[in-house]
Formats: sequence, C-alpha cells, structure tokens
Amino acid sequence: MRAIDMLTIVDPDTLDLSAYVRVGDRITWGQGTGEPLRLIESLVEQRAAIGHVEVFLGISLVDTFQSEHFDHIHLISYGAVGTNAKFVRTGEMDVLPCHFSAVPNLIGAGHFPIDVVFVQISPPGPDGTHSFGFCNDYLPIAMSKARVVIAEINMNVPWVYQDVPFDEELVTLAIESDDPVASYKPLRPGAVETQIARNIAGRIEDGATIQYGIGGIPPAVFEALEGHRDLGLHSGLVSDEAIALIQAGVITNARKPIHKGKSIGALAFGGEKFKNFAHVNPHFEMHQSTSTHGAATLSQITNLVSINSALEVDLFGQVNAEQIGTKYLGAIGGQIDFMHAASTHQGGLSIIAMPASLGKSGRGRITDKLAGPLVTTARADVDLVITEFGIADLRGKTLDGRAHALIGVALPEHRDRLLASWKGLAV
Repeated sequence: MRAIDMLTIVDPDTLDLSAYVRVGDRITWGQGTGEPLRLIESLVEQRAAIGHVEVFLGISLVDTFQSEHFDHIHLISYGAVGTNAKFVRTGEMDVLPCHFSAVPNLIGAGHFPIDVVFVQISPPGPDGTHSFGFCNDYLPIAMSKARVVIAEINMNVPWVYQDVPFDEELVTLAIESDDPVASYKPLRPGAVETQIARNIAGRIEDGATIQYGIGGIPPAVFEALEGHRDLGLHSGLVSDEAIALIQAGVITNARKPIHKGKSIGALAFGGEKFKNFAHVNPHFEMHQSTSTHGAATLSQITNLVSINSALEVDLFGQVNAEQIGTKYLGAIGGQIDFMHAASTHQGGLSIIAMPASLGKSGRGRITDKLAGPLVTTARADVDLVITEFGIADLRGKTLDGRAHALIGVALPEHRDRLLASWKGLAV
C-alpha cells in the first residue's frame, strides 16, 4: 500500500473487497467505456466471500457477468441496454423505470441509495487532479453519498474537462490498471438507415444543437450532416462519429447560447479516436447527467434537435421504446428529457427515427395499437416521426391528420389495413 497524490493505492491482486463491501450493499459504477473492468472482475471473483449484494449498472459493453454469478449478485439497471440486456429477459436483472435525469436525484435524496462506488478515472492531468474520463453521469452524486469509493486509475483513460472536479477526498482507496478500456463497436448503417439519415439531415438547420441516442441510425446521420455548418453538440452520449464532425469543422458550437464553443456529453462510446480528441481538450467537457439532461439546462438551448428511436409508434403518435409483448427490450433513458425540451423550446425539433419494420419479423413499427403495455414518450412531445419512407410532421395536426401522416410513412403493404383500423377507432 502506498500514497500517490491524496489517494491510497493498493495492489489489485491483493485487494480484499470483503473488507469494504458489506452484505446487502448496493454498488454502482460508470457505464459504457467508463466501466472499471478490473474492479468488476474482482467483485465477480470474490462474490462468495462478500455475500449477497446489488449492482446498479447502465449500458455495459462487456460480458463480465454470467448467470452463474447471480448466486450472490443481483442486477438492477435503468433498462435492457448493452450486453446485460439479456438478463432482463431472463428475469435476472430488474429495471428501475425513470427518466435518466432523475437518477442522480433518486440517489441524492436517498430514494435509491448507493453504498459503494467503483469509479474508473484518468491519471492526474495538467492541474494535478484526476478526471472521470469517459463517464461522468451520476457518479459525482453517487460518490458523495456512498460509504465506500474505490477508484481504478487506468492509464488508458483520457483526462477530460468536466463540470465538477473529481473529489479525491471521497476516495477510500484506489488501484492502478493499464488494461484496455471497454470498447464500443457501432452498428454499421445499411441502406435503410442511410435513407432515414438523409430524411433527418434535410430537416436540421445550420446552427442547430444535436442530441442523439444509440443504434445504427446516428452514425448515418453524422455522415449525412457533413455539409452543414456551425452545429452544436449537447448529448448524453458522445461517440466517435460525432468526433469526426467536430474535427471536420461541422460541429463548432459557435451558435450555442450556453457552453459556447464546447461540445458537452455525459458518457462516451468511443475508442482511440475519442481518447486522442478528448484528452486535455478545452473545447470538450463531460458533465453530470443533472446538467446534460436537466430541464434547467435544456431550457437554455435554442434550436435543440433531439434524435431518438423507438420500437413502435401508434397512430396517435405515442412512442413505445421499451417493451414488445412480454419482452422488455429498451429503456426510458434520456429520451423524454430531450424530446420534451426540444419540442417545447424555441427552434427545437423532437424526432423519432426508426426503420418502418421491426427487424426481420416484418412487423410494422407504425401500428394501430402498441404491442407493449407501456407508453414511453407522450404524443405531445413528438414533432417528427421519420422512416425510410418519409417524414410524418405531427406539429399542429389534429388526431385525424396525425394518423394519416403516420400511415404515410408506414410499410406500404400495411397502409390500407392501418387506414381501415383508424376509421374504426372511435375518436
């Protein structure tokens, strides 16, 4: 054991987590490329000695957890996201249904307490402090409320500017690692995604600020935006595709009313490109999700374009991004946070973008009745629904007008049936 800066460093091979983690504790850590992989592996290996614990995690990019590990570990997440999504469908992971902006508040108010935080951080930067690196999110508030904070200083994590400094005084102990960080392989867009992206890009004006989700459509959108000027970036997620537009001078953030000249995110899905771009870059910052997703912040951003996806949309414009039948497949996430802000503030535009069919099943995503019991995003928060067949602009339209617009972007072979179904509805 030795001290570096203010942190007590221990050998990861001799770290005994049972000395710090108690039976019944709830543990959390960063998501995406912010996962502290060495600490997670130690938890799995030492789970029997520790006893039963809960783990709250977000989007995971690794397959560390297997079913046999749940003899002492119970998983909770805000959705069926990442590599752990399969555990929701097998009943081995519970879902916390909430807006992503609410997670820090639930932790801070004690409604969803966190006892232990594992956090991946960078080596010290120019000012001698560490950085959250790839993931800020809800970690600062979780650290401030936790009994134990264990840091993993990874030499491959960039030092990134952030809205609040990393508080070393909250760290109980730390380990060092030179392991590769979790990697994200974006979905390659096909012809359908490319056409959807072109439809989206045609509705985005120069100077707009972009927020986007995960999936195969965003990479195609960024390719389609290469001819735009002075775009801004304020998103929960930041990926390599966005970095390419920043480096090309398309995203400048010059017209943003807040954080002018800076791209803002809460977590990163990237590799070496992101690391090299973000490291000690004063034009890029990672913020807490209370800032990236919070209403007080989003209300200050004019011309905000929110691009998200869905499993299906009904003829009223209601969005289901979570469940088909009994299968929970998605999440609330930050969709409502951004969609509501974009649809209600000056110059904003809320977009649901999706292929007209659901996978290889041939099931139409534009439907007369949602297949799941849940409505994720209310119809009043949806401006445009975009498929490869066109754009349904729902703004200012009556119930009948909305239904006809949505039928117009549905699978062609489903349109007559949808129209007949709509005529039969008592509205």
